[in-house]
Amino acid sequence: MKKLLVLIFGILFSLPLFSQLEDTQKLIVAVAGGWNDSTGTMYLFDKLPTGWKRVEAPWSVSFGRNGLAWGEGLHHTPSVELEKTEGDKRSPAGIFELGALYGLAETAPEGVRYPYQKITPLTRCVDDQQSTVYNMIVEEDSTAKDWQSHEEMSNIDPDYKFVLVVQHNPKRKRGKGSCIFLHINNIPTSGCTAMDEANMITLLRWLDPDKRTLLVQLPRSTYTLFQQQWELPSLN
Repeated sequence: MKKLLVLIFGILFSLPLFSQLEDTQKLIVAVAGGWNDSTGTMYLFDKLPTGWKRVEAPWSVSFGRNGLAWGEGLHHTPSVELEKTEGDKRSPAGIFELGALYGLAETAPEGVRYPYQKITPLTRCVDDQQSTVYNMIVEEDSTAKDWQSHEEMSNIDPDYKFVLVVQHNPKRKRGKGSCIFLHINNIPTSGCTAMDEANMITLLRWLDPDKRTLLVQLPRSTYTLFQQQWELPSLN
């Protein structure tokens, strides 16, 4: 185990992550107790001239039913066995940008500034690895259909009442995982990160489309390992 941690440290620390975090003004942190844990805690931080400041009280979240695995994001994925794959029921670990906000509701909650798109009966998230639109959200009536499987997003209720895209696997590599979101309904998932609706609304109201926001999602021990090098906020 010690050799594995040293390997991960050597690979990740050698990469230019400082600039990513220097340009970040808001940070969502989600930590699990361990790689195989399906529950954890979420924190929100704003960057001030004096450093990171936690806002709101932390709240509980649920990860994939099988825990976490290294995803495809702004970090380098270590050459270890625990990498996320399609259908593994694990949430992606690493550093990720955020994408669009969707939902089943007619409009976003009052006070939300982030652009909002309503899910329609034809909104699909494609999880077919062979499709040219793998890991994309599309409208079926305006997209040439070349996929055999997808999520019918309008049928995933209540989870998709509010859905914030996590930019996992943005290069859409086959088999590396698709359709990863932050959403409501705080129970273990197929790979997303879920929380109570009230907490999701708090997160959405806190978001500012003019301020760069990243998601850092890791087991707690791995977070501690990289906290100083990545200049991550303290969770104490």
